[in-house]
Amino acid sequence: MPKINVFVSHVTVEARFADLLRDRLSRDFIGLLDMFISTDATSIPVGTHWFDRLLDAIRDARLQFVLCSPDSVRLPWINYESGAARIRGVEIIPLCHSGIRPEQLPVPLSMSEGLVLTDPAGLRKLYARIADLLSADVPDVAFDAYAAEFRALEDEYARQRNEDATASRNPTEEGIVEDPTVVCVSSPQFIELGYKNQLDMVMEAFPPKIQHRVVITADDLQDVLMAERVDILHVATYVCPRTGVLYFSPVDLPSGKAVGDKLEIVRPEALATLLKTAQTRLVVIAGAHSLALVTHLLTATNVITPREIVSARALAVWVEEFYDTLRVTSLAAACEYAGNASQVSMRLLTQQVNVPEITFRRRTHGS
Repeated sequence: MPKINVFVSHVTVEARFADLLRDRLSRDFIGLLDMFISTDATSIPVGTHWFDRLLDAIRDARLQFVLCSPDSVRLPWINYESGAARIRGVEIIPLCHSGIRPEQLPVPLSMSEGLVLTDPAGLRKLYARIADLLSADVPDVAFDAYAAEFRALEDEYARQRNEDATASRNPTEEGIVEDPTVVCVSSPQFIELGYKNQLDMVMEAFPPKIQHRVVITADDLQDVLMAERVDILHVATYVCPRTGVLYFSPVDLPSGKAVGDKLEIVRPEALATLLKTAQTRLVVIAGAHSLALVTHLLTATNVITPREIVSARALAVWVEEFYDTLRVTSLAAACEYAGNASQVSMRLLTQQVNVPEITFRRRTHGS
């Protein structure tokens, strides 16, 4: 019996919904579905080699599942993938969760018949459609329990989104940090994929006298944060959207799976502890948004994170404008200005304690 290729389109922060769907479908249909999960592709900037692989997966797909939440349906990337699939004649099935229903979907997603992942009848209908394409019987599945698993994911996702939303609304007071120390975190793989230009731009955005460096290993990051005060940590390495783990060792793209026997990582809870030790005032996450990482970091510092997938070129413009503007204005104002100048949507999330907002300024003679 031939396999069916399935493309699963979703945003990075909703990766665990895609994981559950893939694991259950692969098991229940005994490996007859070849599922391409696009999650980790969006952790790398557009323009690198994974983009062709992603388009190939859409071309080869017989079905496309689109995970639809109130947040994801507003993002251009989700609609781009759906539009590409429709042009290719791929059957699209919207899978709704976290409060949105099929009748609420925007065009063009509303042109396809969708279902709700927490509805046992909807899951049964999905299985019936797949079985029909395979000319097979519908597997014997406890759909009530299956739907309950998705409800549990919704509850966890809602908790993380609430923390994220609270952090974006928190007011802060003005403060000043002169001559901020900056550490850029990357990996050999990210530098090869084109992030080096972005890192160079970060360095060039600050006056030479300001202490700044690049670290590309987990040990070096730990040593720096344990030994020194670091005002800004700029993260430009692979971040797992599910767990928030930072990877310094290579990962396969776009699957996001670790490559090789030696795993070199920093877990988000460990990073938050190190940031407290280093008295870090801000973390800039240059890749895709990870709620798992952000919720840990907000216990220790402020965070700037992208709202959606960003190209390396556009992000480089944001980096230049943001770090340059920090010399003369507040953190919030610099983030807003850089977003307007680059057309890159970045969010400032404030630390979950009552601390003053930080203004980074260059020290002048006589001060």
